Amino acid sequence: MIKAKKKYGQNFLIDSTVTKNIVDLINPQDEDTILEIGPGLGSITFPILDKIKKIDVIEIDPDMVTFLNNSKYSKKINIHTNDILKIQDNFFENFNKIIGNLPYYISSEILIKICNINKKNKKIYFMLQKEVAERISSPPGNKIYGRLSIIIQYFYDVEKLFDVAPNSFNPPPKINSSIVELIPKKEFKEKILNFVNFEKITKLAFGQKRKTIKNNFREVLSEADFKILNINPQNRPETLGVDDFVRIENYMDKRKIKI
Repeated sequence: MIKAKKKYGQNFLIDSTVTKNIVDLINPQDEDTILEIGPGLGSITFPILDKIKKIDVIEIDPDMVTFLNNSKYSKKINIHTNDILKIQDNFFENFNKIIGNLPYYISSEILIKICNINKKNKKIYFMLQKEVAERISSPPGNKIYGRLSIIIQYFYDVEKLFDVAPNSFNPPPKINSSIVELIPKKEFKEKILNFVNFEKITKLAFGQKRKTIKNNFREVLSEADFKILNINPQNRPETLGVDDFVRIENYMDKRKIKI
């Protein structure tokens, strides 16, 4: 019996109804190229392989790799034994669907990573901590709206589909989970000029969330700058929309204002 390892944040999905709902959402087709992050014991992997001929998976745990290689589906699974965060971005371009029950302790880092592989033809389905799912789908003005909300929502339309209770897993986590779909944006009102700076700007903006935008940007932007940007410097960061942060980044980039 393989036990879940805390160091990998493993919680194995054991609820067949939830599994069926997830697979129905993914809707695997013969022409699909599917990548699964962290297949574990194959609770989603195997039902998908009952419908298509092949799947690629990323699995860091040697015990899980051995389990998958010894399964009856082994010839249909292409296993990449690696840390998801260390894989080159261009690797992900080979797939039109990316799925996964993400380890909660690195889910934010994985979400940021997939922003670098945003392609119009991709469909992404992730199981996340419910709090994270609500955060990345939250509109401006909400207390949970923050840096991750802005970065993800620039690249994707986020739809929180349904919640999954702790008893659907072994071992059961201490929190609820949610399934989300990330739909790549097809058009942008204004494109980010520098994604690295965009990350830095959102980090600076929410460094002290209770303070105003004026206070958080006091070292880099003046009231005159905010007037040009048509942003009230007395507003708090959670009241600004994604487009506001894009304008701030591009304004700073064009004027070579360093953070």
